[in-house]
Amino acid sequence: MKAIGIMSGTSLDGIDICVVDITEKDHRYTYQIDQFCSYPYSKELVQRILDASNIKTSNVQKICSLNFEIGYAYKDAIETMMQEGKLNMAEIDFIAMHGQTIWHNPNQMDGFYSSTLQVGEPSILAYHFHKKVISNFRVMDMAANGSGAPLIPFVDYMLYKDSHKKIALQNIGGIGNVCYINENASLSDVIAFDTGPGNMLIDGAMKKLYNLPYDDQGKIAKTGTIDEAYLKELLTDEYLAKPYPKSTGREKYNDQFLSEMIDTLGKKQLKNEDIIATITAYTAYTIVDQYRRFLGDIDEVIVSGGGAHNAFILDILRKELKTKVLVEENQDAFEAFGFAILGHMRLLNEPSNVKNVTGADNDVCLGNITYPPFKE
Repeated sequence: MKAIGIMSGTSLDGIDICVVDITEKDHRYTYQIDQFCSYPYSKELVQRILDASNIKTSNVQKICSLNFEIGYAYKDAIETMMQEGKLNMAEIDFIAMHGQTIWHNPNQMDGFYSSTLQVGEPSILAYHFHKKVISNFRVMDMAANGSGAPLIPFVDYMLYKDSHKKIALQNIGGIGNVCYINENASLSDVIAFDTGPGNMLIDGAMKKLYNLPYDDQGKIAKTGTIDEAYLKELLTDEYLAKPYPKSTGREKYNDQFLSEMIDTLGKKQLKNEDIIATITAYTAYTIVDQYRRFLGDIDEVIVSGGGAHNAFILDILRKELKTKVLVEENQDAFEAFGFAILGHMRLLNEPSNVKNVTGADNDVCLGNITYPPFKE
């Protein structure tokens, strides 16, 4: 069996597509990455996503249109992968797509219902490729009074549980999140939560100050000097003190948050590289802070996501955590890979949330299934 997993995260760097081989032996499943490709969003689409994600610039027409536009962007990315000879759709049994988060409110913020919204219409893929599509993974956990995030800890546990090691799996996408697995842990022992901002603020600052999409390998941050006093102030952020289960996103670490950071640092007459160094250090030290507050001893930290390419972040983690910090071999593919696994769990009707992580009342099956519209 083969599946496609699709992920487009809050960093807005594009569409990740992972082809996954699924094999069964003695009623046990194994998962292996067969192919992985990433396709950037156009600048215009990124701006439309940002506009739809900001309550000051969004409206129902923009959100309605974006839902279909993202679906077609996924379709185009799959077709490009097919044209490049990296994907044979005849071999694919199903597609699992996370969608593009434009709002995530797990805590009744501003008096609104706890809710989450990922856009990207699955019917477009089901129609064009004649495949089952699993989508909308977060909402059933929220219906069970969970926060709908993080969801990848189920995958982390399946792939990384170890009888001899205490492992922290740190993803640094747009938002940072950690999954902590003690030795001989059961699923109910897993600790996972969002650690705070990941690449979101760094990428935003790079666009504002350098007109670049990101800081390649953290090279600009490495040339700058951290404003230690302001970093200390940033680390008093109320989100960091909040106990888990918890999750966050662009509703907090948004353009306004970033603009205030840049304005404050600019008034100190810091150079641009110092601003990037300070903002990047904020991401790194939020991870350090959360580990010290909430996690036990760690034998190994495994980093994935775009932030795994940022040497400045990795240097801080290695210095401050004083433990082995490794980079996941498939760091860019891991979340798309994970949602293919979660999609398979849905088709098996197996629960795949970790309720002690999300705060849900029950173990629930995640994802809505959209079937092809007709038999061939």
